[in-house]
Amino acid sequence: MDGLVRVLEVDPDLGQGLDSQAFAAASRELVADTLDVARGVWELDPAWAATGAVLGLLILAGVLARDLIVGRRRSLEILGPGDIVRPWPEDRHVGTADLDLRFNALEPVRFASLDAQFATHAVRYPGVISQVTGRVMGRATSASLRLLVHQVVRIDDRVLVSLWGLAERFGRVTPDGVLMPVPINHTMMARFVGAQRPTVSQAVGELTRRGEVERLEGGGWLLKGEFPEHVLPGVRTANGNGSNGAG
Repeated sequence: MDGLVRVLEVDPDLGQGLDSQAFAAASRELVADTLDVARGVWELDPAWAATGAVLGLLILAGVLARDLIVGRRRSLEILGPGDIVRPWPEDRHVGTADLDLRFNALEPVRFASLDAQFATHAVRYPGVISQVTGRVMGRATSASLRLLVHQVVRIDDRVLVSLWGLAERFGRVTPDGVLMPVPINHTMMARFVGAQRPTVSQAVGELTRRGEVERLEGGGWLLKGEFPEHVLPGVRTANGNGSNGAG
C-alpha cells in the first residue's frame, strides 16, 4: 500500500447529505489505504486480494480503461475519479460465461481501498454508504446509456455522441472547443462504440472533415461543434447542449 488518505477530503461528494458536524467527523474517521498504479496494464485480482477492499477500490485520480472480453467480442469502459472498481460478480447470471476482464491505466491511477475498517466506520454515516452504493449503480446506468448509443445506426453519430459523453465526464471548455484529454485511439474507440475499427476510422475522418472533432497529438480529442441533439433528443450536458453521461 502507498499511504493513507482521508477519503472525504479527496472525494467530498461521498459526504453529500451529511450536516457540517457529521461531515467533519466523517472526514476525520474515514481513512483508507491508497494504491498507486503506473500507466499501463494492471491486474485487478492480485490488488483486490492484497488490499482487502470489501466495498471496492475507489478511484481518486487518473483514468482506467476496462475491457470485457467474451469469446471474440470486446467492450470498453472508461473509468475515472469517483468510480468504484470491483471484480466481476460471480452470480447466477454470468456463472457459465467464459469472460475476461482486462485493465489498462491510461494515466497513473490512485485508488483508495474501501476495506473492512473503512466499512466499520462508514456504517455510522448511512449517507456515505448510500453514496458508495450509488456510485456502483451509476456504472450500471452508464452501461445502459452506452447500449442506447450502440443502437445509433450511423457510426459517425455514434462516435460523436460517445466523445461528448466522455467530455461531460473528463472534458473542459477552452476557447477552441471542448477538450477531452483521455487518449483513446481508433481501436479503443471501436470497442467503446461497438463497431469495427476500419468503420470507426472512416467515421472519425468524416467528423474531422466536417470540422466537428480534432485528434490531438497527445491522443486526446477537441470537440469543435455541438452535441448532435438529433441523435438523442432531449439529452443535455453541462458543456452546452449535449449528452449527460452518454459515454
